[in-house]
Amino acid sequence: MSLDHAKATVTISVAGIALTCINKLEGNRCEIGMLRCDRHTPLLDIQRIELDPETRTPISSSLIPHSLNLNEDLLINVVYPEAGGGGPCFPRGTSTYLRREFDRLDDTGDDEDFRWIPDLEGPEFHGRKLKINHKSKLQPTIFLTEGILYARHKSDERFARYSVKGRASQAALGKLAGVIGADITCEDGGEIVLSNVSRGAIREDGSRCSVRLPKEDCSRYMITIENHCKLADESEGTDFRLFYEVLKDPTGKEFDLRRMVQTGCHVKAEEAPDGREDFSLDGSPQNCTAAQLGQTETLTQ
Repeated sequence: MSLDHAKATVTISVAGIALTCINKLEGNRCEIGMLRCDRHTPLLDIQRIELDPETRTPISSSLIPHSLNLNEDLLINVVYPEAGGGGPCFPRGTSTYLRREFDRLDDTGDDEDFRWIPDLEGPEFHGRKLKINHKSKLQPTIFLTEGILYARHKSDERFARYSVKGRASQAALGKLAGVIGADITCEDGGEIVLSNVSRGAIREDGSRCSVRLPKEDCSRYMITIENHCKLADESEGTDFRLFYEVLKDPTGKEFDLRRMVQTGCHVKAEEAPDGREDFSLDGSPQNCTAAQLGQTETLTQ
């Protein structure tokens, strides 16, 4: 079944160069680290969207002021209404939206399937767990206790992987999505709380800066987090290479992306990816993409 975003209390969109993993040891908590460099600045907007009480369609929106510090980590936590017995309620964790058949190169699959977000530890790239060398460059790291993760803004273009360092062949990939989406559905009487947290002590702390988003019948919320790229780098390649300022493959491999155009079976490609003579490599894309780490447990330890 397709996702029904109208049921979400909060929708989250994370755009720009970032790495994400799901921490199974912490109740399937999602962790998203924004890569810091001189050209990128993290931005955070929170909108309250008013809904028509009968049709449930949006009729207006307004920004919610906040003083959250994006030089510190950020916890997005679901707080439940008090249980009748007074006992604690534990987060349900995050999950990824995966639906029916999926093929990146042939453009088969649901447009919001989370697999459109490239997995740097999957077979399309390194096929192994990577070492995180510089955790301090993943700032802020966003911790999400609940929600359904999915892909946003799947590309119209197809891409190929090519080697920057180490011995690896060019490989046709296909379409990618570079924006991470998440829907959180809150119970009546509950709320979503955004708060700054100290790394190593990920918990809601009432003494820290926080924003509370209560569940309301005729409103919902949109949280937009963007690692804004202020200017393009004039060096060869794309910002995909910035991942290797944080990640290390033990064999020394590093990759970048290039566009790929279809030539057809009757036209010889001038520069074809390995095994795909029906495609030819084109120039470098300019977009900053998010990526996932399918084998990494946490970004912070």
